[in-house]
Amino acid sequence: MKTIHNTKNCKYRRFLYKKLKHGKISGKFYKFICRNFPYRVTTREVQIAVRMVLDGKMTENKAIATLQGAKAELKYQQELYKSNIECRKKISKTTTPYTKPL
Repeated sequence: MKTIHNTKNCKYRRFLYKKLKHGKISGKFYKFICRNFPYRVTTREVQIAVRMVLDGKMTENKAIATLQGAKAELKYQQELYKSNIECRKKISKTTTPYTKPL
């Protein structure tokens, strides 16, 4: 899924990006989180998994497996993504370009 949040408008993504650049987490783990949780990266499951990986209590592959098991949250994120795309299409059809008044 494509995200509308990035490191400029999301503090938790900025935190994860810093950890990625400092070598604390891998690019695979970072990419998985950003792609599968495009709207709310700060869900409880994600924060717990990231904290355990950073503390060394869990491997990244195991964390990815547990996050894939959180099907309810993943499904919710996908629904948000679909509804956002539908709303953007409706808005782009209904809005007209701005014309300067005479």
